[in-house]
Amino acid sequence: MNNITIYLITGIILGLLLGYRKLKTSKQGFHNSIKPLNNNKSKKPFPRLWRNILQDRVSFYNRLTRDEKTEFERKVHVFLLNVNILGMNTEVSHEDKILIAAGAVIPVFRFSKWNYANLKEVQLYPDKFPIPESNKMAHGLVGWGAMEGIVMLSRKSVHEGFHGNTDHKNVVIHEFIHILDKQDGEIDGVLGNSMNDVDLMPWLHIINIKMNEIDFGTSSIRDYGAANRAEFLAVVSEFFFENPQRLRVEHPGLYNALEAFYGEKK
Repeated sequence: MNNITIYLITGIILGLLLGYRKLKTSKQGFHNSIKPLNNNKSKKPFPRLWRNILQDRVSFYNRLTRDEKTEFERKVHVFLLNVNILGMNTEVSHEDKILIAAGAVIPVFRFSKWNYANLKEVQLYPDKFPIPESNKMAHGLVGWGAMEGIVMLSRKSVHEGFHGNTDHKNVVIHEFIHILDKQDGEIDGVLGNSMNDVDLMPWLHIINIKMNEIDFGTSSIRDYGAANRAEFLAVVSEFFFENPQRLRVEHPGLYNALEAFYGEKK
């Protein structure tokens, strides 16, 4: 047995052991976090300007049927009615708001009930911004501690994320996947809304195999996906929503798992 085989087997076993015990609390935690939204029906029709932005910039929206587009617009409107988007030393444009709302809606679009229950506001910076209590900079960040309930985003990165889909990078989708992941209390790469006793073990198996492929330089998934399980989930979810056809061809097992996770939820 060579070193690579031992490394693969060890990684799989450790991942399975660490993740299995988190299942029941994560599943219960997510469902407890879905609460009715306020102002979930606007008296005004969806503005034409907003629709034009979706048509011009959001490939996910353009792949939807007519009825699905109407529902997507409704959810974008609901998000904007319930979440404050605050400019940090910058003005927030209509395009900024629509792109952020679209990126937030995309991961939960097929959930019949959805809500980022603890989200207070989105802070939009012109470009990279300092990570609190650190000398590092970030393009996107989910707040913690005193910043709990806040998402921080770089406007430059927001717009780059909706400029084509060949790089499979979208900072808004990425950070809102982390929020979705955190609904069970911890950002750990296990989605409490979709995983159960049957599909958790295969998911952890896929994570370890695919992270090892990234480490060995044999994967089309970007390198950041190998940082940890939480980042893997966020990175491959960006790939899934940005370019589903390529993911299906190159990583069919991973595609099927994500399709099951993000499919219709009652």
